[in-house]
This record gives sequence, C-alpha cells and structure tokens, in this order.
Amino acid sequence: MKLYYSAGSCSTSCHITLEESGLKYEAVAVDWDNPSDPNVALVTKLNPLGTLPILITDEGAQLDQNLAIHAYVADKAPRKELLPPAGSVERAEALNWLSFVCSDLHKSIGGLFGVKSYSEDPAVQAAVRGHLVDKSNELLTYLEARLAGKDYLMDKVFTAADAYAFVVLGWCQWLEIPLTPYPTIQKYLARVAARPAVAKVLKEEGLT
Repeated sequence: MKLYYSAGSCSTSCHITLEESGLKYEAVAVDWDNPSDPNVALVTKLNPLGTLPILITDEGAQLDQNLAIHAYVADKAPRKELLPPAGSVERAEALNWLSFVCSDLHKSIGGLFGVKSYSEDPAVQAAVRGHLVDKSNELLTYLEARLAGKDYLMDKVFTAADAYAFVVLGWCQWLEIPLTPYPTIQKYLARVAARPAVAKVLKEEGLT
C-alpha cells in the first residue's frame, strides 16, 4: 500500500492507523508549499479535488476519504483490533466515533484554518471564527464528558477513531483553542502520543 500524506493534516491519522496495523506500506510526504514537489502534481491528478489522504491499495484501488481508509486498513489487520468485528454493536460504536470526528469535530476545528477564505472583510472573518470556536468548544465539552473514565474512545482499546481524533484535537494548539478547560482530553492526547506507533509517525512527519 502507498499513502500520500501532508504532515500534520488529517492524513496523518491514516499514517498512524497504518503504522498501528503492522501492515507493509509506503508513506509519501506531499509538500503543498513547494510547487516543485512532483508529488503535488501527482496527487492533484489522482484526486482532482486536490485533497489528501490518498491511499493506493495493494489491489490498485484508490481511496481518498479518511473514514474509508481507516476502515480498510483496520479490516486488513483484524488481529490489531483497530476496529471491532463486522456486524457487532462495538463495530457500529467505533464507526459512530469515526463519523463524529469526520463530520463534526473535523469540520468545526478544521474549519478554522479556512476562515480567511470566507471573506476579505475582517468583521466577517471574526464572525465566522467566533461561530466555529463556539461550536468547537461545544464538541470538546461533549467529548470531555464521554471520555471520562476511559483510556480511549472505545474504553480500553485503541482504535482507528482515536488516531483520527488525536490529530484533529491536536490542531487546537495552532488555532488558539485552549484545552485547559478539558483536562480529560489533555490526558487522552498524552496517552495516545505515548503509543510507540504514534510517536514514530510524529517523528517521521517532523511533528516532534
């Protein structure tokens, strides 16, 4: 398998899940800030939307949505329990968490990176940012409560949903969303960061 990723972006979560899986893969960094990087033209051709991640499977298929990549990799390494068995209620719960991160958490926190794209008017930008920050804190408050007494989203077992949540929550440090009101989330992030596979990916991507 081959994963195209941009360091620190949501694609880092797929990099983590791949590393946790123990499967053989190649990770290719794409530097959007360097127009001469040949991988920029390549991934734009592969995905006209111009977004990452992109995973090329061993069968030659292309996946370019986080949720699909996490599920695919987890199913390729069932013994790692990155997702519970298909058909189980635990599987549905884990997918529920993946969907929460993808549809709610990512959209709100990640949306703050694009505030300036809404308008050149500072007042509009401030209004958009205020809305997204409020929504992000609402979601963080929810997550803080749901993580109480747990090691991971699925209690004692690390899953692909944790890889995704870890990366999105990590953006708060760059977006001026303080996590001091959320001590449980802070401990959760430290716990995930201490996992050998996660630490390896962060080092490889130059994030530590």
